This record gives sequence, C-alpha cells and structure tokens, in this order.
Amino acid sequence: MSASGRWFITPHAVKQYIKRFAPCYSYEEALSALIRVSVEARRVKVLPTGLVLYRGPKPRRLRCFLQEGVEAPALPILVTVLGRSEDVP
Repeated sequence: MSASGRWFITPHAVKQYIKRFAPCYSYEEALSALIRVSVEARRVKVLPTGLVLYRGPKPRRLRCFLQEGVEAPALPILVTVLGRSEDVP
C-alpha cells in the first residue's frame, strides 16, 4: 500500500471523522475523504498547545489539528478533526 495525501492520518482522526461527519462511511471511505482534505486544506495558525490548525475546503470547512514537529521524511500528523462550532481541543 502506498501513501497518499500530505499528512499521516491517525486512526483516531478517522474514527472522529466517522463519528462527527459521516456515520455511514466505512473506515476506508473516511480515510479516503481525509486524504482529499489534506490536499486542499490551508494552514491557519499555530495554537498554544503546539498543534497547528488547518481548514479544509468548502462546504464543510473541517478544522484539522496537526502535529507538524516531526523529522523528515515523516509527514505531519493529523491528530483529530472538528466541525465549525466545536471547541478547540
């Protein structure tokens, strides 16, 4: 299996995506959706926690929280995803 997208997507992030946005998706479908988000998302800011906030594309505009402080060739790590109105972790 080859890697796709710009982030390493954790199982936790996939499960949270299914729980919050796509309860009918399989794990593989949710992972594929998050890979697509990783290609189009834009970096917004570094949070006090050290995580970095990215916003996904319209219409959903997912908030993606990443750990960027990883050594190359590792990819930034998608820790979790939230919608617009949920609190920042």
